[in-house]
Amino acid sequence: MGALEGTVDERYIDTAAAGQMRAKTGSLTGVSSLAGTVQTADGRLLAFATMADGMEYNPVGPRQAFDEMVVALAECGCEG
Repeated sequence: MGALEGTVDERYIDTAAAGQMRAKTGSLTGVSSLAGTVQTADGRLLAFATMADGMEYNPVGPRQAFDEMVVALAECGCEG
């Protein structure tokens, strides 16, 4: 769970996603991924999956982009 346990325990601290998401990371040579669920600010549960190909092992750039996406989803008041 983001900011609580597992491979994302150090991520999402002091963000809207802290404690609001569960995800599985994946890294292989050239590929990085993140998939899971996140609860939005208005209480909706969203599923997400994202992958970057052609990357170095454990790339910082895609990880930052993935994290920004998850935080944006957590902050979303998506009803309407």
